[in-house]
Amino acid sequence: MKHKILIGSIISTLLAFILYTSNMRRVENAQLKIVGPTTSKVKKSKKKVKEPKIKKVKEPRVNSIEYSNHVKAKSGSNKQLVKMIKKVMGLDDSYQVAVQDLNNSSHYAVVSNTAKAHDAKDVMKLFLLIALYEQEQKGKIGSKTAIKIKKADKAKGDGMFQVNMAYGVAYLREAMLKNNKTASNALIRKIGIKNIESVAKIMGADQTTIAKRFTGDAYGKTTANDLAKTMIGLYQGRVLNRQYASKVLSALAKSKERIKMVKGINGGVYATGDDDFATAIVQGKGNYCIAVWSSNNKNFNKLAKNVNTWFDKKHK
Repeated sequence: MKHKILIGSIISTLLAFILYTSNMRRVENAQLKIVGPTTSKVKKSKKKVKEPKIKKVKEPRVNSIEYSNHVKAKSGSNKQLVKMIKKVMGLDDSYQVAVQDLNNSSHYAVVSNTAKAHDAKDVMKLFLLIALYEQEQKGKIGSKTAIKIKKADKAKGDGMFQVNMAYGVAYLREAMLKNNKTASNALIRKIGIKNIESVAKIMGADQTTIAKRFTGDAYGKTTANDLAKTMIGLYQGRVLNRQYASKVLSALAKSKERIKMVKGINGGVYATGDDDFATAIVQGKGNYCIAVWSSNNKNFNKLAKNVNTWFDKKHK
């Protein structure tokens, strides 16, 4: 009986061991599956949302950091003149305008939306002409003075002057007034930049600078106010006495036909200018000076005519 129990016990143990071993093998061979979180998908709407339109603010045209609609008038400027100037010149372009009654210092208007000096071309010959006559007045240059043209003076394409040949001052002056660059360069060299700029400063043109040579698109920098001060200085006999001031004005009277700003203006007109600048002294019912610079010269003549009408009415 005991043997039967022992044998049964051994068989049971053996079966249990076999079952245990089988289970262990199944666990070892099993692959571990890691189930990650399901990525959630945002359902896109097929209907596109219309973005609101951004209204563009129209900026005024600018000149450097100065806005063309920021128009300023100098303190004491005649209100009627200021109003008229603003109306003619508008807000689309940069500009400087200076007007002065030559018989009444309190009648003036200085209106602008840019205060800095701008590139100038042919109008710069005004300062050169005054400096030339100032040298003659001092006796440093005379009618017999001759200036030899140097290679550095010669403008490209100029067939009027020859290098190493000497020309009289009067001949060079007339050629300079007709915008000959070689003649201008020879006179600048003879007079000297320092002397020309010194004369400009005495005239009141403290923002004006002259190029060493007249070449390219700019012969220097100036402002409308500097031009007005210079013309007023001529009229008042500053720097030049009456004799030599009259010579400058006479030269400007001859060249007025080339200046669009003063076309149609009656009376004694003494003017000079270029595509960007123009200045004139007008002697009629009223004597006055006008000077203007603008990024667009389309309104120059209209401005000059309106100013002329204003002075005519004032002096009836």
